[in-house]
Amino acid sequence: MKEVKIGKSRIYILPVIHALAGEEKKVEEAFKKIKPDCIAMALPPEDLEIIESMKENQDFEMSMQHQYYLMRLSQYGKISLPPEDIITAHKLARDNGVAIKPLDVDDGEYADLLTEHVSIIALIRHSRKIKKMRKRKFRATNAEEFVVEWDREINSIKGFREIEEIRMERMVENLVKLGKKHSRILAIFPYEKYDGVVKRLERYKKW
Repeated sequence: MKEVKIGKSRIYILPVIHALAGEEKKVEEAFKKIKPDCIAMALPPEDLEIIESMKENQDFEMSMQHQYYLMRLSQYGKISLPPEDIITAHKLARDNGVAIKPLDVDDGEYADLLTEHVSIIALIRHSRKIKKMRKRKFRATNAEEFVVEWDREINSIKGFREIEEIRMERMVENLVKLGKKHSRILAIFPYEKYDGVVKRLERYKKW
């Protein structure tokens, strides 16, 4: 976990591997240690709304990409669905009266980014790549290495890589804006995005 001080705000970046059982303990420990007045999550607003309205034992529809991802991730540990790290963060915020905010672009903006950056040919290539990911051999020896390797491979097509860069910038910008309203922020990001987020956030230290 990395602490970055921007102005009067302290932002704590916590990397987690979504859907891997046991990651919720990292969230609990970080919350107790930091005592944040805001939890920021690398999720679009729509996903946070789903978590807030979710019923017990509710079924989820997943894309083939996410199904293959979870299937391969399960080789490195038990899977928890819905992701316990996200559920735990939401429960801690609700039970302690702490604000919880989404950082990612909404579905509408993501659709616009796809239209702007991804051609039909790139979409076809991406679809084929996803199918190949099911049987691809990974060099990873643990979950951390796996999620980094998966992320690098799934975003190897230029248009999708450009979208990920834009999303990262947006999330960091939104995090900095939250820093103007909150003094202690626990920001939860996917493990594979951690280094990129910290690097971008460091630019704002003089703000």
